[in-house]
Amino acid sequence: MAGTSFIFNNPRVERVISGQGSLGKLSEELERLGGNRAMVLISPSVAKTFLLGKVKTALGEKCVVFDQVKPHSPTDSIEQAVAMARDAKVDVLVSVGGGSAIDTGKGVAALLAEGGSLPRFGVRFTPPNKKEVPPMPAPKIPHIAIPTTLSGGEYSYSAGITEGGKKFIVADPKLAPKTVLLDPEAAATAPARLLAASGMNSLAHCVEAVYSTETQPLTAAYCLTGVGLLARYLPRAVANSSDLEALSHVQVAACLSGMGVYSAWTGIHHAVVHVIGGRYRAPHAEIHALMLPYGMRWNLDVVEKDYLRMAREIGIDGKSEKELAAAVPEYVYGMNQKMGLPLKLRELGVPRDGLKQLAEDALGDYSIHTNPKPVRSAEQVLEVLEAAW
Repeated sequence: MAGTSFIFNNPRVERVISGQGSLGKLSEELERLGGNRAMVLISPSVAKTFLLGKVKTALGEKCVVFDQVKPHSPTDSIEQAVAMARDAKVDVLVSVGGGSAIDTGKGVAALLAEGGSLPRFGVRFTPPNKKEVPPMPAPKIPHIAIPTTLSGGEYSYSAGITEGGKKFIVADPKLAPKTVLLDPEAAATAPARLLAASGMNSLAHCVEAVYSTETQPLTAAYCLTGVGLLARYLPRAVANSSDLEALSHVQVAACLSGMGVYSAWTGIHHAVVHVIGGRYRAPHAEIHALMLPYGMRWNLDVVEKDYLRMAREIGIDGKSEKELAAAVPEYVYGMNQKMGLPLKLRELGVPRDGLKQLAEDALGDYSIHTNPKPVRSAEQVLEVLEAAW
């Protein structure tokens, strides 16, 4: 249990507007933020849904559309969007979609303000615990996020960007969206597998934030509630995309996870996910879902008390404390199984002969430093990867 001496970094998001019909607040938010011309950032697949038409109707002539958002937010896609934004004299960004759309929005805001190239702003981590965050002092244009998935990245001021097969993080408090619109009808457009995987991504944020070495009471309060909501409502939302009540609950859970993880960092699971996504371009949320139970099992012997708290939120009972704690990673594995998500890395095209390099790369991710069980060697990371392969 975290103590009472801590620093909680309050998320920089100004407003979260939740509930059916919240998309109708878009034009009002544009006006509140003083926007005259917005750029909509959206992927080709999400652009085919009703959402783009609804957003364009709300914004009217005040918008241009960049519909080439790509998975993992590569720098070339961001640079194309920046060129369009400059030509159109854009003063507000509206990202519509999952984590890639939202991180693309943050990347665009960063480059519009700072110029140059994004890699020079990448956070640098030197083991065991040295972290350097390059300053980005320039003001950033406002950003409105309309998430269609449950990754929770819309509540943070960091973004995961890829270049040359590697993922890096850029971070600046001014990159956080000003407004998040949580409409269950937007989440209903996500394919069931994507909704399931992104919900498990959100669950990963909750789990690792609770047992991170930097956790504290506010983080735990947010994230334990998120664990319970996701366990209860995510399978239901995935099974029926018209269940707007379940979709609203999992959107709130994603909000709690995003705000809770904000101050706690994470652990070995996140470090591994970052390097797999950067190197093999496997779907980010699916890597999160797949790797979560393996990271949880590896940490079990040092976080039993945290798993007991999660078991209570999930509703697992009737066992000894030791059995209850051990049941939590298995429950998470069962959620993946029930929702038809990949269970092994080989299913995502990750070759076994690439695991050693992934393990070595993961040591350079800051999340390793905040894992509850000390990670001192690539061999320890390899244990987790081998189990998941």
